[in-house]
Amino acid sequence: MAMKLLLGGSPCTHWSIARTRNRETVPSGEGWEMFLNYLIAREKFSPDYWLYENNKSMSAAIWKQITAELGVEPNLINSALVSGQSRWRLYWTNIPGVEQPEDKGILLMDILESGMVCKEKAYALGSTYGKGGGGYDPSRQSSRETRIAEPVRIGTIESNAKNTDFDSQQYRVYSPYGKSVTLCGQGGGMGAKTGFYAVPADGTTQSAYEVRDGQIAIKGQRYPTNLADGLYIIRKLTVTECKRLQTVPEDYIFPVSDTQAYKMLGNGWTVDVIAHILSYCPGIRTAPLEVLSMYDGMSCGHLALDRLGANIQHYYATEIDKYAIKTTQHNYPDTIQLGDAFQVRGAGWKL
Repeated sequence: MAMKLLLGGSPCTHWSIARTRNRETVPSGEGWEMFLNYLIAREKFSPDYWLYENNKSMSAAIWKQITAELGVEPNLINSALVSGQSRWRLYWTNIPGVEQPEDKGILLMDILESGMVCKEKAYALGSTYGKGGGGYDPSRQSSRETRIAEPVRIGTIESNAKNTDFDSQQYRVYSPYGKSVTLCGQGGGMGAKTGFYAVPADGTTQSAYEVRDGQIAIKGQRYPTNLADGLYIIRKLTVTECKRLQTVPEDYIFPVSDTQAYKMLGNGWTVDVIAHILSYCPGIRTAPLEVLSMYDGMSCGHLALDRLGANIQHYYATEIDKYAIKTTQHNYPDTIQLGDAFQVRGAGWKL
């Protein structure tokens, strides 16, 4: 008999602290209704095991009510333990005994593509470099442990935008010797989706900044920095680098534009975190599985189960984004797409 597994993470855009207007802070509204779809699916599907994920920046009231509805306390896990990205998420599950993943000590520097610096648009560091950038600390150069889970900010890019707040997120620049900031699916602005980074450059790259003896040269002036000696350009991350930050396999294909790929990766799960949690599920590697994935996106749940060598008999997905569906079906053509998650409220709904 097949084991039934329910996966899901309802969209967090209504609850996230990044939402500056009309953020939902109580358990009602559109965001809450999408969570209720998961709750209804759990009741009707009657899974043996289930996993629900969401952003930790939700309000305490929503966090508390989700916990009450699901009947278990969440696991708070930072993707930084298994990847080069700082990404705090809450995971509620009835899978027993889940512990924190082992820290792999991965920094952003470890996942950067080589030979890509000349193909990316470069940006100029502002002369206000020292503002909020953090001073040079030689001890941080040699000790990876001091930067386990944090991005290391080094400065701000210049912008000609009117009324620019030069300390806003979209203009900040980070070091490759720390973690990346959290990948974002919905964010806008110059640093949209990935953030800006000082990426090592070769000697032929124009607009490169030289770092020597703990100082970076900008427009004839030198400022303290925590970058290692060398040449750097300022750019956003590539799709491949974002795949690596989300621990998505290199051979996973996006048959869509880079813009849509960035969006899916920002909205998706860190695959190795999900695989870690699911590894505690009794029989996950041996029992035949019937999987229902709510708000499936690019099928990171399927990727995690593949990583465990699970025996998936059927994988059902609720999803309405046409680009996510196209991407899932390209990589997993056997996925059974169910459409809108709200259909679970229909009388007599079942798989």
